[in-house]
Amino acid sequence: MRRLALAVVATALLMTPLSASAQSLTEAQARAVIAPWYALFNQPVQGDMRTLQEQVLTADYESCWGYLSGECWRRDASIKVVGGFAKSIPDMKFDVKEVIVAGDRVVVRGEVTGTPAGDLFGVPHSGKSFRIMAIDIQTIRDGKIARTYHVENWLSALGQLRGK
Repeated sequence: MRRLALAVVATALLMTPLSASAQSLTEAQARAVIAPWYALFNQPVQGDMRTLQEQVLTADYESCWGYLSGECWRRDASIKVVGGFAKSIPDMKFDVKEVIVAGDRVVVRGEVTGTPAGDLFGVPHSGKSFRIMAIDIQTIRDGKIARTYHVENWLSALGQLRGK
């Protein structure tokens, strides 16, 4: 099922026309650009979150997980959200499992693990850990991440934390 979903995403990306300014990345180049971004999710972060994000994200960066108002945020909001993981999930880790490159786009299949320090999304603190899958589609521009479309399976995390 995961391979099918990843294949569908990769096919859609490969069939989407790239603009004339779009760069074509090798896998090694793509991994070099995205590595500092994913390092920000591996807690604890070493350094100032704002400075670190400014180094890896374009000034007009946008992160989206849907189409409704409020389901996309800019770089300043991202700094707060990613920084919030340090408090809510202090041992969070993001393990990149697979990378697919299509022009200026990088599809990342990863695994997020952690143990919440308190209540998470309304689930009372229990000391339990979780492991979820995440899929990101990163658009790279001028050596930085310009846009992220992301899906994380937080419902699975909540089920694990509830013990179901």
